[in-house]
Parts: sequence; structure tokens; C-alpha cells
Amino acid sequence: MNSRMLLPVALLGTLSPSLGVALGQQPAAPSFSYNVVNLGTPLGGTFANAQTLSLQGFIAGYANVTGDVAQHAVLWLQNGTKDLGTLGGSNSAVLGELSGYSETATPDPLAQDFCAIGTHLVCLAMTVANQNEVALPTLGGTAAAAFGNNDSGQVVGESLTATNDPGCLVGGQPQPPFYQIQQGLPAVWQNGKVSSLPLFSSDSDGLANANNNLGQIVGSTGDCTTNPAAHAVLWNNGQVTDLGNLGGAKNHQPVAINDLGQITGGSDLPGDQIQHAFLWQKGVIQDLGTLPGDMFSFGNSINNLGQVVGNSCDVNFNCRAFLWQNGKMIDLNTVIPSNSTLVLNYAATIDDFGIIAGYAVDPNTNTVPAFVLYPNFGGFARAPRAEAAPRVAMSDSLRTLVQQRMKPRGARRTGPNSGVPQQ
Repeated sequence: MNSRMLLPVALLGTLSPSLGVALGQQPAAPSFSYNVVNLGTPLGGTFANAQTLSLQGFIAGYANVTGDVAQHAVLWLQNGTKDLGTLGGSNSAVLGELSGYSETATPDPLAQDFCAIGTHLVCLAMTVANQNEVALPTLGGTAAAAFGNNDSGQVVGESLTATNDPGCLVGGQPQPPFYQIQQGLPAVWQNGKVSSLPLFSSDSDGLANANNNLGQIVGSTGDCTTNPAAHAVLWNNGQVTDLGNLGGAKNHQPVAINDLGQITGGSDLPGDQIQHAFLWQKGVIQDLGTLPGDMFSFGNSINNLGQVVGNSCDVNFNCRAFLWQNGKMIDLNTVIPSNSTLVLNYAATIDDFGIIAGYAVDPNTNTVPAFVLYPNFGGFARAPRAEAAPRVAMSDSLRTLVQQRMKPRGARRTGPNSGVPQQ
């Protein structure tokens, strides 16, 4: 669910006092703008991503530690930041709402690398409670990861089972980046207990990416290796429904659902060479297209006003953060102050106040910091950027770093269709 209503208390003062009057309005560009706050890279590395605007008044995500040798879940609080650490291993991250994964110090007994970090340590689903990581049980396998939760504490994700899945092997060998051997099923955690969701049709594996406050859940089902996201699905009252797709045979990935049942994510077009962001509502799936000059797009979050944010990328996977509303996709780089040093690459989340968070590139420091955007309903505080905002490509070193460290919602969402810039 991506419809948070409470403002992060650390930055309340940056909002216009006319917020309450403006909430019901949908101004058209360029009559609206955003104030941008650079959240930096708080753990000493060169990459950070803000994933969640929490009801508890903070921002959550993850950041690289000094030397970029690992990443940790992190909270941006009123009085600074908090490194949530790990469950004993090297890496952790908040991937959606207040849930994610954390490594233990235990090597996976089957040498699986479920969280695709390269450590082959046991990786567990976790949720954040009282600003600390809480490990969640598995469905009998060695590992799990969580991708979202709702306001009732229901957590969703994927867990391995104790059953080996021969479909995970190619030529008798497990395949990178997961080296998976055990079956992975869509999982739901409630009150500390875990259960699995039904798979669509004859599919053998799946994952749950997000849920709303009505308990509706979205995710993907397919097989272990060749087509893990064959079907975009909705689970409602125990029933699984195929949402359809944009014409491709693969990579149909719903990753966010609001309380009105509107869904966004990404789906391949015919030929499976291009993926576009989509909006699903009332049984109809709509292609949201791309920003001008781009080829790929992905919708990462949708609020209860039906606003979608995500990223749009050119053929070289140089990406720009977008906002989609009223039938139009807008480059968020065109509605922030012209003197900002940030180039917004990836919008991860939007709440019901229109506050947006994600990650950007700062060419001046050669870093990829987290950011948060606050609507400026009083008009532009400074002149906005031109309509044709300059596209800034990442350096090769930064692009490689983001590929290694970016953990999109949905463990299977990897490769060129993941929203992660590629070389």
C-alpha cells in the first residue's frame, strides 16, 4: 500500500501553510512545483534510496555504508538518521513500506543467494517495529524477503519452502543471481505467523509485492527461472485473479495497490524487449507510456488520488523520475527549482499529500543520494527548470554501483526491466 497520510515530522516546516486548501486541487503543469530536499548518503557510502514515507513520522529506505561494501536499512528521523544494521550479516534494506530483508551471519546450507547480494548468507524477511528490525519466519525454506505491509501490520513478500524446485535448475545447476534451489511462494505474515497465497493456474512459484488496507494483495506468479513473472495477479478474499498485461509474454509485475484497488507496476510489450508502466483499474489495464524520447518505464507507487510515480528510461537506461496524473506523465526534473544540483532518477513512493521520495544523481559530488519532494502549493519558490530538462547520464562507476545495490520491490524484478540503470 502506498498512500501514507502523515507527514515526516522532520520537515513539516518546509510545506506551504495553504496545504489543507490545496489538497483537493489538481493543478496542471507548470502551475505546480516541488521543493526538493537532498537526504544525502547518510552511512558514508555513495548511494541511498528513500523507499517509504512512514505513518510514524520518518522516512525509511537503505543506504550504502562507507566504502560501498554493503547496504543497511536506514531511517531518516527528526533528529538525524538511524542505521538499523542487520540480523548478523552484511546487508539489509527497507524495500516497501516498513518491510524488507536482512542477512544473518549463517551461510545458506544450499548455497542459495536469495537476496542476490553475492554473499550466499541466509536472508530473512523483516519488518520495522519501534525503529528496530524484527525477523519474520519462513515457509520452511532457508530464506525470505518482504516487500510491503499495510496499516494493520499485514506483511507480504516471498518465502522459500522446504520443497526443492527442479524448475530452478538449468543443466542441473542453480542460476545466478539467486542460485535458488527451493520453491519460492507468495507469503503473508500476520501476527508473527506466515502463510502462503495460491498460485495462478499451473504456475509453480510466485511473490507478493504490495497490499492495501483492505487486505488486497498484488504480485506475480510463474516459474522459478524462465518466466517468474508470467502473470500479474491480484489476491482478494483468498481468490487469485490474472490482471492481464500489455501484450508481452514475460515480466508482468504489479508492485503497488491503493485503497481504491488501483494498481501500478510494469509490463512487457509484445516481443518482450520493452516494458512500460501501467495503471490497472476496474478490470482494465492502461499503458502509461514514457517520457518523450524514452523507451522504458515502470510505475513504483500509487496514492489514493490515483497519482503514480516511477521512472522512465532511454535506450541506454538513463532514467528520469516521473509523476503521472490526469492522463499525463511529467518529468519531475521540470518541476523542481532550477538551482537544484540533483537529477531525479527514480521516484520510489508517493503519499496522499503528494510527497515523493526516491533517489537522484548529484553530478557535482558523483553520488546517488536519496531525496524527498514536498509540493509547493504557493507557487514556485524559485524558477523551475526548463521543460526540456537536461538528461544527465550516470558515470560508469555509479551505474555499476546502483546495479549492485538497488533492490527493487519484488525480488524477481531484476535486469533491464527493473528500473535499475543498466550499462
